[in-house]
Amino acid sequence: MCSPITTKGDIVNSRTLDRFKQAMVIDNLITAEKLRAAEDIAQQKNKPLINVLVEMGLLTKEKIISFLGEKFHIPYVNITDYTIDRETLDYIPEKIARRYNVIPLFIIENILTVAVSDPMDIIALDEISAVANRKIEPVIAAAEGIGVAIDQWYGVGNTRKELIEQLAKELQETEREKQPKYTGVAEIRLKKEASEPPVVQLVNSFIAQAILEGVSDIHLEPRRNFMAVRFRIDGLLYDRHKIPARFIAPITSRIKIMSAMDISLRRVPQDGRMSLNIRDKRIDVRTSNFPSMFGENIVLRLLDKNKGVPALSELGMSGRDLDSFGKMVKAKKGIILITGPTGSGKTTTIYSAINTMQKESRNIITIEDPVEYEIEGLVQGQVDPKVGVTFASALRSILRQDPDIIYVGEIRDHETAEISVRSALTGHLVISTLHTNDAAGTIIRLMDIGIDPGLIASVLNCSMAQRLSRRVCPRCKKQYGPDSGLLKELDLPADAKYYRSEGCDYCNGIGYKGRIGI
Repeated sequence: MCSPITTKGDIVNSRTLDRFKQAMVIDNLITAEKLRAAEDIAQQKNKPLINVLVEMGLLTKEKIISFLGEKFHIPYVNITDYTIDRETLDYIPEKIARRYNVIPLFIIENILTVAVSDPMDIIALDEISAVANRKIEPVIAAAEGIGVAIDQWYGVGNTRKELIEQLAKELQETEREKQPKYTGVAEIRLKKEASEPPVVQLVNSFIAQAILEGVSDIHLEPRRNFMAVRFRIDGLLYDRHKIPARFIAPITSRIKIMSAMDISLRRVPQDGRMSLNIRDKRIDVRTSNFPSMFGENIVLRLLDKNKGVPALSELGMSGRDLDSFGKMVKAKKGIILITGPTGSGKTTTIYSAINTMQKESRNIITIEDPVEYEIEGLVQGQVDPKVGVTFASALRSILRQDPDIIYVGEIRDHETAEISVRSALTGHLVISTLHTNDAAGTIIRLMDIGIDPGLIASVLNCSMAQRLSRRVCPRCKKQYGPDSGLLKELDLPADAKYYRSEGCDYCNGIGYKGRIGI
């Protein structure tokens, strides 16, 4: 290990943070008004104050680091200079290290020296001290460097790593559209690099890991010195890997080749798709790229085609809402609209409703983007703008198919809305989704896209808004007593049972597993 830092700096606490802010004003680094504005933004966005000061252009990170070193004896270190032993790592669990982007370096005289990117994050430092069960002394390191060090020194558990490697080998493409023939030297080189075994294995590995963790979206984000791989789990994004910059172009080309996208187009957004088999799972992947400053930002949406549809009673509705909604879906005609932002579970709610209908005696046709659930007894189609199949054009064709119930993936424009209303007026039940913040906003939105208020009143049976809330992990949850002030603020009973979780292997250290509708 490198020579230890021998500073006698203050252990950071809330008084230190106040002193830091006062010192910045006294030393004319920043005015009190600008500091208050930065504090407000930091609180609103739940970001460290130091990061906000830098983002607002009020101070440079170098100036802050120099100031901290001078006033509070908190030195800056190069994280790559350290070899960290297993004993030291054991003081801070990996989930805590990743949550706060910190890593322990060494321990001397029962004081644990920890590399942090924000030494003023009191909540993080307090929790780290409590978890390590000893005093900590922070040193500053680059946030990116700490992330790389966490990957390097913690890694993933051997058993889990072996499973991911095995799944990566078993990952198979089952369907790929034709690609253009490349004649340019650069494109031929990119295609060759994308087919190299290390690149293929790397891409397969993070896709396999995502499937294992129940990820809905994989984000590949090129940065200046690396590519960040982030997973969306239960609605939130989590950092998973930092891949060296030299792999950005080959990985991008590999994904584009798998998704039947044109690798010669680097400055034009594209959409693609691929189908994968992994053990007993069939995964449909929708790929989207967007040119950014350091390369092409790629998002892969994973759709598990084997996923079952939950019953209406399992969605989290209250007894009253469940009864009302259940009656609405039994109607013979009209429009039912489910509203909410992207990823709020609207499609799942609609399919749960469709599953309650008598599919044997009714012709149910869907037009989706894409088909998320494959349901026996339904005629399911999906939009394809490349060949002119839009929601509106498909809906016109569906009306000639003698439907009883029509599910339209989304009402996006006047034409789709107008045909949907006309369908409802002629004796069909139309179910669709709309992007509004609440149920009442549905009427305003329909009027905005040109639907007559009288027609809306005639056909709209039901408008229901929903969101998804994360569930506390059932395996690591523990009962606790929330602060009485918080209970009073939320108008919750003090004698009820409340739970929180610490994170475990089952929930990947997050503390939450799955979501429920509200």
